[in-house]
Amino acid sequence: MHMMRRLTCLIILVALAGCTPRGTLQYAGILSVPGQSIRPVFVATDRQPAPRGNDPLARQRFGAVRDARLHYARLDVSIPPDHREGRIEWPDKTEADPARHFTVADSELYSDPAPWLAAIDDRQPPGGEDVVLFVPGYNTTHARAVYRTAQIAEDFDAPQPIIAYSWPSAGMPGRYVYDRDSVIFARDGLEQLLGDLTRGGDRTVTIVAHSMGSQLVMETLRQISIAGDRQTLSQVSAVALLSPDIDEDVFLAQARRIDPFPQPFVLMVSARDRVLELAAWLVGRPSRLGSIEDPGRLAGLPVTVVDLTGLGEGGLPGGHSTAFTAPAAIALIRDMAPID
Repeated sequence: MHMMRRLTCLIILVALAGCTPRGTLQYAGILSVPGQSIRPVFVATDRQPAPRGNDPLARQRFGAVRDARLHYARLDVSIPPDHREGRIEWPDKTEADPARHFTVADSELYSDPAPWLAAIDDRQPPGGEDVVLFVPGYNTTHARAVYRTAQIAEDFDAPQPIIAYSWPSAGMPGRYVYDRDSVIFARDGLEQLLGDLTRGGDRTVTIVAHSMGSQLVMETLRQISIAGDRQTLSQVSAVALLSPDIDEDVFLAQARRIDPFPQPFVLMVSARDRVLELAAWLVGRPSRLGSIEDPGRLAGLPVTVVDLTGLGEGGLPGGHSTAFTAPAAIALIRDMAPID
């Protein structure tokens, strides 16, 4: 039985390596394509710049090496007219075509957070004060973090500005331990970002995190609470953890230290998440929070558990991305707080 489970985990790992499009950001400029959609993605990252090439995006490319300071950017992502819900239409080996692929129409780097925050506020709908902060998970390159954020903004039709916190994941299936260490490294950067977003105004933040990004969010909220920064926590308007790759005991300990506890607080789980099964095997535990076997363990916590089991796997194998790639799940979640 143990050998069979181990074999299953290895098969999933190989599938992730072989089926996940690696992709890079590709610049196509502002071209008018009938039916296209342009989604501005604001980016904060503690990855080191990895500039290459002479195209307009050379300075917008960031790698897996960690950086002690945050970089701020905006990328206007063009989404093709035939976009399918839950998909990122990556270019194949040919040059990116905005009529068929995700491309970058325009971009800007900011030397400090002040003009970046002003640009975010300029994108608010009338009377709007909330922003959506997406924290991606394990095995996520910078390009995937940007395009995934744009896909979520498009498919959930988010009216408010959307931000990607592109923490330094290695973006490689075999670098799980590196990514876990990067989560610990990235806590201070996420704390700084949340402070930037909530300081000196009425701006509130809805946090949406996926997979290992959920661990980063919980660690950071705990850190902010221990520091006594109730102001920042009070401006976190909602939290949604999608397929959270967190040890259940660790989550309970983290939650007990977070005060005030953001509301609403939603966990989206699935008993068929094979990637979390792999993670549980890697760390020697029976399950992870995103595939929790006994939701009664969360009794007393102000959390809502949404079970996505049976709603399909979406665009990636293993059922780990159901919440934002399976059309049935997108339809279920679209009108739910906190992602509406």
